[in-house]
Amino acid sequence: MRTAIIIIIGLAIAAAGCAHIISLPPQVWLTEVEPSGRAAKPPDCDMPVLRHEPLRDYRKVAIVEGLGNVYGSEADVLPAVQRKACETGADAIVVLTSRAQTSEATTGYYINSVAIIYGKENPAAAGTAYKILR
Repeated sequence: MRTAIIIIIGLAIAAAGCAHIISLPPQVWLTEVEPSGRAAKPPDCDMPVLRHEPLRDYRKVAIVEGLGNVYGSEADVLPAVQRKACETGADAIVVLTSRAQTSEATTGYYINSVAIIYGKENPAAAGTAYKILR
């Protein structure tokens, strides 16, 4: 009987050692700042990632945030953020924050970025005409 208990305990320990951590895909949120005036790009578009604001003129068209698993890294979350930014028609994203964090509200790898379009003028607003009433 004692041998059977030892075997059961041994099997339980072995099974616990084989446990896998289930990793959920990163969650990504997009908040439009202003219309981009561009069509969405395919999800696999080549979205450049900038670590600093560019020196040339640009417009911020969306805030793109991503949150990955607590064991994740930037390499796990950034591709999902880039895919979401492609939906805006943006030219690039500027990563403002990229870090592992633990707080009351959020635990995991967090990326906060801004989707940008080069140039200052919003093409959607440029064609707007105003009629002056007298």
